[in-house]
Amino acid sequence: MTLDTQRKIVDIIADGLIRHDVEFILGQSVPTALALACEDRGIRNITYRQENTGGAIADGYARVSCRVPVMICQNGPAATLAVAPFGEAMKAGTPIVAIMQEVDRAHIGKNAFQEYDHRALFGPVTKWFHLLESVDGVEDHLDRAFIAAASGKPGPAVLMLPTDLHEARGGKPGRRELRLGNSPLDRPRPDDRMIAEAAALIDNARFPVVIAGGGVHGSGAGEALLRFAEKAAAPVATTNMGKGAIPETHPLAMGVIGNLTGPGGLGSQTKPLVQQSDLVLLVGNRTNEDGTDRWSLISGSARVLHIDIDPQEIGRNYEAVRLVGDARATLDALTDALGGHTRDRDSIERRVAGSWEAFERERAPFLADAEPIRAERVLAAIQKRLGPQTVVAADASYSSNWVAGQLRTRRPTTRVISPRGLAGLGWGLPLALGAKLARPDADVFCVVGDGGFAHAWAEIETAVRIGIKVTVVVLNNGVLGYQKDAETAKFGRYTAAGHLSSVDHAAIARACGAYGVRVERARDLETAFDCAAKSETVALLDVLTDPGGHPPIALYDGILDRLENGRVVQEPVP
Repeated sequence: MTLDTQRKIVDIIADGLIRHDVEFILGQSVPTALALACEDRGIRNITYRQENTGGAIADGYARVSCRVPVMICQNGPAATLAVAPFGEAMKAGTPIVAIMQEVDRAHIGKNAFQEYDHRALFGPVTKWFHLLESVDGVEDHLDRAFIAAASGKPGPAVLMLPTDLHEARGGKPGRRELRLGNSPLDRPRPDDRMIAEAAALIDNARFPVVIAGGGVHGSGAGEALLRFAEKAAAPVATTNMGKGAIPETHPLAMGVIGNLTGPGGLGSQTKPLVQQSDLVLLVGNRTNEDGTDRWSLISGSARVLHIDIDPQEIGRNYEAVRLVGDARATLDALTDALGGHTRDRDSIERRVAGSWEAFERERAPFLADAEPIRAERVLAAIQKRLGPQTVVAADASYSSNWVAGQLRTRRPTTRVISPRGLAGLGWGLPLALGAKLARPDADVFCVVGDGGFAHAWAEIETAVRIGIKVTVVVLNNGVLGYQKDAETAKFGRYTAAGHLSSVDHAAIARACGAYGVRVERARDLETAFDCAAKSETVALLDVLTDPGGHPPIALYDGILDRLENGRVVQEPVP
């Protein structure tokens, strides 16, 4: 009798997770037999409050660690809640392996309790889906899930485990030994001919620039990108997801551009530099709407080169020289192939420095200790606390724009993450929890608005229960800022959904056993952050901020800035 025929299916899967260096699973208690088998082997079971945020915790962990997280989940309603974070991971390129319970094989199609067509449910938001139908080849299917999640453009993979197979004895052994828990699994690059052609175009360009996306982080290509930029004398701008691809204090770093090109934004200074470029190198960049300022960044006369692991992204919105491959491997080869150029790097660096100086002058008035507190002032307090391993996680909407546009990373290991795949509200806090699991000894800050934070309040209890400490900063302005301001810019007024009730978020934190304090005066911010750092548990700062403040989003085109004191004066639609 072989070893596999003595082991239960859940034991085979749990042993496979050990082989792939999985240290914890994210789940509640279903599939229970699998959770118990994992716990028996020392794999920690981290219990989230609901699957929407559980998937985002996995996402945050994967982005910061470049390891593949494992999520377990019940069939039916629980599975449906996982669709949204899987959609985010699918668009953003984040690897997740999910092992989900399915009803007994004999009950499929009979309207069994909480039965659903999971294949149809997950089809649009996963790279790979498989329903385990027999006891044979379990290890093979588990490895296929990890390979799907971590190869090519990463994404979610789902393995469905029918309940009647949980404790069935294994069949034909898989005899697998490889460890597949890291991402990326492979580092392909274009052939030497393509690399040589692209290098020649860069050498001969008058003024090349780089726009780096989140694929740089997913590939661990920051050092390779910096080496390329210095050899090519090419300044580097990033999308929100690519923020910090190279340290933003480097003389060639233009910071985040994307759609933050409105009045007062750094992008209003750097966009002209990009548009003057005759060659743009896109790296790990989806060329999506926000990342390209509604596809207005790149001049129609510029030559475009595009490095991406996903061949479908190259040429999606800009015809480009196709450099299909891993960002790090391709950048290394491209840099080595570069010859000489005649560009004046000092002059280029002076132009970049001038953009930063103009930006600093324009935002200086908003950094004062005034009431109501400006979001820029809050971000300035976080800026002082950025260390080499610090992670700042932001929610979607205004929070991610404030973080992208106001913070300036100094070290290549500092990470800024936010949900920019689907860009849904509520994922800032769970992303931060996942980041803390990835870097347990690092400082992790979470920046959320009061609207988005309401989607995920319950995970404060999760953080307290599992003993991980993050500092949560709620920018509490009593409005759904992005919605209210976008409606005003488009229609001249806004709907009744714009205003929220007053909530004491610090009291919610304290009710969960966390540290919570309300900050009403700007002069108290530094002390509040210091006290949060000394807390032994998750700390929440409920900061009352100016409802009239808004990031420099291009959509507004200065409309909101022309309103009285920057505040909307129209009454909501009844």
